[in-house]
Amino acid sequence: MFLTKDHKQQIEVWLDALGARVAWLEDLAEREEAWEEDLTWRLAAERALWTSVEYVTDIASLIIDALVMRDPGGYADIVKVLVEEQVLDRPWFEAFTGAIDFRSRLLRDHARIAPKDVREAVSRYADLFAPFMNQIREFMRNN
Repeated sequence: MFLTKDHKQQIEVWLDALGARVAWLEDLAEREEAWEEDLTWRLAAERALWTSVEYVTDIASLIIDALVMRDPGGYADIVKVLVEEQVLDRPWFEAFTGAIDFRSRLLRDHARIAPKDVREAVSRYADLFAPFMNQIREFMRNN
């Protein structure tokens, strides 16, 4: 199989939406004030991180389905399939698995996430989405 024009258009829409969130997260990561102590800012950061990971897995799933790659077993495995298929770099994936784990915490254990945890996650993971977007766009150019 192959990526159709429709697949590529859908991926670009998702990449654009991801890019908007990433720009916001990167700006937030640079702020020195204690934004994480403000509930509105903290909730916005949590949502931006969560939806950014969702975009990554949605894009990866679309590529996997279009190219009939192996069926993944979970969020990390969805992205790992693209590493195995040499769409994404392994070192990037190894760093990004922490963002997937944090997304899981947001979903299943959100009451125990401290404001400092959100700040640390934004600082640690905000810069990891741009390389993903670049690698996906490179892959689409070549396929």
